[in-house]
Amino acid sequence: MADSEEQALLADLDSDDWASVQDAVEVTGDWLRTRRVDEPLRSRIAERLLRLAAHPKWEVRKAVAHALLFLRHESFHAAIARIVEDENSWVREAARKTLQRRTELTRADINGTDRDDAVLGMLTDLEARFGARARRLALKIADHLHLQFVRAAYHEIIRIIAPLDASLMNLEREIGDIPGVPVRSLTHVHRAHQRVKLLTEILDNLREFATEATGEFTDEEVLAVLKEADELARSSADLPAAGLVVRYDVDAGLKVEANRSRLLQALINIMANAIEACLGLDRQAELTISASPQPDSHVLITIADNGCGMGDEALRDCVQLYSTGKPGGMGFGLPLAKKFIETDHQGTLSIHSRKGEGTTVSVILPVEQIRTED
Repeated sequence: MADSEEQALLADLDSDDWASVQDAVEVTGDWLRTRRVDEPLRSRIAERLLRLAAHPKWEVRKAVAHALLFLRHESFHAAIARIVEDENSWVREAARKTLQRRTELTRADINGTDRDDAVLGMLTDLEARFGARARRLALKIADHLHLQFVRAAYHEIIRIIAPLDASLMNLEREIGDIPGVPVRSLTHVHRAHQRVKLLTEILDNLREFATEATGEFTDEEVLAVLKEADELARSSADLPAAGLVVRYDVDAGLKVEANRSRLLQALINIMANAIEACLGLDRQAELTISASPQPDSHVLITIADNGCGMGDEALRDCVQLYSTGKPGGMGFGLPLAKKFIETDHQGTLSIHSRKGEGTTVSVILPVEQIRTED
């Protein structure tokens, strides 16, 4: 991507001529959908789209609503919040469609495969030929078949694993009481039992990942949820985080509308990773948890550790399903957190990390959930 092209596009987005701005916003949407836009340019584009969401011309605001669909940046929700209740009905409709389709895009982004992008393209073609209702029906049918398959597979596999787990548990206990049984034999049985338990956990996580229902949303105090997540993450850590210093910087009285159990699970997964990253440091291990209000009725939560950090490849892969760099890891923790934050709570999860220095996870949540029409 030539620098001259980038500068020309940014200049058009800053133009005083609203028609030129509208054209530039439409080009921006095409770039975000079809090109590999690097992080610095994406940030500059996001800054302009956020500003243009309040442009005096409705034609520009409508173009922004369309362009935002493929914007992978934490400014997305602040920008969409400005236009989802726009005074112009066409702008409102475009913004609401973007929110609906964003859920599809988030799922594809989590799974991270070209196949998912192809599915999005097919859905777009379907809508172009037969209308938005056909797209929605296709999604509902696909979701229904997918969930039906996951449930059926789960029950069939767990039907075999459950008695196997019980048998291994009994065998481990019984041979442990027999004098003279070789330690090696006990070790093999124990290992087999642990692996069956691991399989069960993988199945449970897969079922949770595929579940679409999120239950009730209630007003939750951010500090209370963060402290509960911190306590549970530390109690469930495989190794004790001895000497870990946890600091809080949370604005009192902050609340968000959330499904408590899913938000809690997302935060536990993030904090558990942060705690594990601090194990075995040759310096004081520190975890900083903060939360503060943001413009356009959002809340920013950051969870920062000074642990081992990640390189570029690990950072790119850490939210991909089944990808893990931890011994014995299953690759569900951060992908599940991303799903709960972005798909279920219309939020944004972003990660910044430097190998050997630490990791910061930033979560932006709307104070109130934006309702979209079916």
